[in-house]
Amino acid sequence: MADVVVEKFRRMFPDLEQVKEQFSLYDENKDGAISREELEQGMTAQKDFTTDQARMAFDMADTNGDGEIDISEFIQLMFPSARELVANIRKMFKSPEDIERKFKSWDADGDGKITIQELRDAIDRDSQKFLSAEDINAIFAVGDLDLDGHIDFSEFSTLMIPSVSDVVAKFRHSHRSVKDVKLAFKSYDRNGDGKIDRGELAKALTHYRLNFSDEEVQVIFKAGDKDGDGEIDYEEFMALMCPDASTIVSKFRDTYKTLGDVKAAFKKFDKNRDGALSKGEISRMMYSTGHSFSDVEVDAVMNLGDTDGDGEIDLEEFVNLMSPGPSITLAKIRQSFKSIDDVKALFKAIDVDSDGLLSKEEMMNSPGNRFDMEQVDAIYELGDANGDNVLDMGEFIAIMYPSAGEVLVRLSQSFPNIEQVKDLFHQLDLDGDGSLSKSEFLESSKRFSPQEVEAIFALGDINDDGAIDLEEFIGIMYPSAATVVNRLRTKYANLNDVKKAFASIDKNGDGMISKEEMEQCDTFNLQEIQALFTLGDSNNDGEIDLEEFIGVLYPVVAQALLKFTKDIQNVEDARFLFNQLDKDGDGLLSQEELRTSGTKFSSKEIEALFAVGDINNDGEIDINEFINVMCPNATTVIARISATFNSMDDIKNCFTEMDANSDGKISRCEMIEYSKLNQQEVNAVFELGDADRDGEIDLNEFIAVMTTSSPVPYTEAGEVLTVGDLEVYKIGGGKKCIIWCHDAQGFAGNDRTRQLVDRLATLGYLVVLPNWFGSNPAGTIDDMEWIKSVTDWSSFRTSWVDSLLPWIRDTLDVKSIGVIGTGWGAYVACKLSSYGEVNAGVLVNPSDSIVIEALEEDLYEMFEEIESPQLFITSRDDCPNEKQDGLACKIFRSCLFGKKCEFVELSDMRHGYFVSGDRSIEAIASQAKHTMNLAWKFFDQHLHYHGEVIPETEADAKKKAIADFDLSQHSSDCCRVCLEVRHQANKSAVRTL
Repeated sequence: MADVVVEKFRRMFPDLEQVKEQFSLYDENKDGAISREELEQGMTAQKDFTTDQARMAFDMADTNGDGEIDISEFIQLMFPSARELVANIRKMFKSPEDIERKFKSWDADGDGKITIQELRDAIDRDSQKFLSAEDINAIFAVGDLDLDGHIDFSEFSTLMIPSVSDVVAKFRHSHRSVKDVKLAFKSYDRNGDGKIDRGELAKALTHYRLNFSDEEVQVIFKAGDKDGDGEIDYEEFMALMCPDASTIVSKFRDTYKTLGDVKAAFKKFDKNRDGALSKGEISRMMYSTGHSFSDVEVDAVMNLGDTDGDGEIDLEEFVNLMSPGPSITLAKIRQSFKSIDDVKALFKAIDVDSDGLLSKEEMMNSPGNRFDMEQVDAIYELGDANGDNVLDMGEFIAIMYPSAGEVLVRLSQSFPNIEQVKDLFHQLDLDGDGSLSKSEFLESSKRFSPQEVEAIFALGDINDDGAIDLEEFIGIMYPSAATVVNRLRTKYANLNDVKKAFASIDKNGDGMISKEEMEQCDTFNLQEIQALFTLGDSNNDGEIDLEEFIGVLYPVVAQALLKFTKDIQNVEDARFLFNQLDKDGDGLLSQEELRTSGTKFSSKEIEALFAVGDINNDGEIDINEFINVMCPNATTVIARISATFNSMDDIKNCFTEMDANSDGKISRCEMIEYSKLNQQEVNAVFELGDADRDGEIDLNEFIAVMTTSSPVPYTEAGEVLTVGDLEVYKIGGGKKCIIWCHDAQGFAGNDRTRQLVDRLATLGYLVVLPNWFGSNPAGTIDDMEWIKSVTDWSSFRTSWVDSLLPWIRDTLDVKSIGVIGTGWGAYVACKLSSYGEVNAGVLVNPSDSIVIEALEEDLYEMFEEIESPQLFITSRDDCPNEKQDGLACKIFRSCLFGKKCEFVELSDMRHGYFVSGDRSIEAIASQAKHTMNLAWKFFDQHLHYHGEVIPETEADAKKKAIADFDLSQHSSDCCRVCLEVRHQANKSAVRTL
């Protein structure tokens, strides 16, 4: 409907000047803005538009929600595709010189400015018709920043010089697949040192085939060289060419400054007013920002935003997608400050009551405030170090100008105790007046730099008198634990960063960090370590676990967990909630199940639950992990008690012993008197076990609480054996065996292979993981020389034929064999599938093409030798040979088993998601679970053996019913079956004649 209004308006007023004239006409009081009433009166005056249409136009145009439309908002409404058109025009210019030449040719009077009329006249003279009339409108709608009707060269060059996203998008377009990217890196790296310098990139890209300008090469190099060392290594090159979803969303998000902008954009591009954005509408919105996006990037944004999987993005999903985290929001705010003085001036402007403290309410209502609610929330979430809900000057500066805090951290490291700080003060106080001036700092023998002095006075001179007294000096050089930790929080942009930091410090992998481990990691200084343990070691056991670490460095998690646990009184409450959330009844909670549970958990709350609760890091939460989060204090105690019971009978006997009066219930007094439990343990049993809150524990309640086990990190459940000359990891049992061929990480790598092997075994299979590398080291699939050194099929074949196959078939009495290969292991899995003993294969992120290329073998020949159905599960950056309609697919079509082969591409995933992906990311956890389900169903369908009792399906039952049809029982003229049989018989007779 809104499109119809704009389209009709533009037919009546096609040119930008006419649109501006209409704006002036509607603006009756000439205040430079149109109110709702003015727009309604103006648009309906000549009966061209209805009142409803005028109201709709106003709602669409008022993007900042201030109740008025200024000229820029009006132009944006009437020229919605202007930025997209300018982005296309921009691609026509090859260099800054080209832009300057074109500008001068259009500037007819040579005054350094071009008008719309000059541009029109120039285009009329141009036989090639470089621009259309709508292009001209777009140039002035977007480029005439001061709205004076002219565009000077500065405005024009800013408008037409390609953005970083334009140039990088052009570069990505020339390298479509990951294989292209890998080959490109190898060819650009002329000296073979594993890095591309500026000269190598320039030589490659300015070649006639690519034809990039020198300026474009500079832009690409700057975008790729993330660490600023003057070279682009392979990891940086891959990140540049294959950006992750968060990078893509960040580029999209940059256009919208506030929550109001986000909501207005949603409303504007929701063309059919159904309250949701389709992929086409999202695509149009992305292109309207003026950035260049590929189809893959549009898909990534769509997949990330469509959290409920209905194919559209509603307003709530869109706001969540476009709302950056607090760290990102603060990073944008900080860009507006050029010095510490700017920060201090803003603080004073907001602090209307001059008490030196800013509350949220004061900040939002202050005339000096320039932040919206989203920004204010981010400031307080990361800036309120002591949790008193107000910010003092020091906290405000530390969060807005973090470099000042970093300076003080460096200085304070040299003075580990308060006595040394006092001694330093007296040494600096040259005139002995009890205060320090800037000149005393600069003239002292301690050699303070001007930047350090500025930082000290910015954070320390609380009363702003130009001098620092002893109390102020101690406050900055020996800050409180809360202040120190607040500075640390600015280092971590999200929860995953905090978890990675914990994992890097926890060297022994026991899930706890000691002070010694923290000192050895070189991440924190002694003062920071002391502060972390002061605030984080809540149970005073001398160590910090993950929950405590997250709680102190990412406090929003603690707030989220409080919301989760507030209604959970005991273990039965926790079990009930778990069962309510476990929609698919598999005994595991995924992030998707929580998000779609109808309980309105926010993304942060779900993230918090999984960060703390997913102990074994499998991307899902089982019942014990869930109870551990919901009842954190008591579960550890219960786990200690329940470990003393070896069987259910032991639990029942213990209950009987405590039930002194034999009434079938235990009171607190009975438990204390007739058991060996102490007061803390009794309290824990009643806290978790007394489900009906009657003050007593019956047998069922006692059994329920004692069978609740404390979750533990993943531990291997299988055993390592030697079969011939081959080392194997074996788990599970049965007549069906699956051979798991590992990735480049190897037999005992740091990935999730063994955890996945154990998981597959729980589905009813015997699973064997051979050590194909032997004593060779693990490596990466990008290293061709490494691939050659570890991939010896003749050796693998000997181990298979002489040792592994006889052991599986004869010793373990297996009747049906399947193989699964991930990454490098897919090559081995394909080779094994050429043997008749293998009934099915599953290949996840197969690297067959890369391995075959390194070994200089024939990929066609390898696929042609496969003799069993195969399931290929690929990511967007895997080779097309293993995808639908790729080489493997075309070869299998001519095979007897071809119709049984399946090809699944997970376009939102990248290579390695299954065995190495971060399961705390919902999309990865969800797709990893989906992958395991696909593999299980495929094996369930194809792994069978002679004599196996196969459960009858509904389809089989129907076929059997048809096969058992007895014609002698059907001879009635009233029976539908009889009539159908007679009809088919008559048709057959006619065909026979």
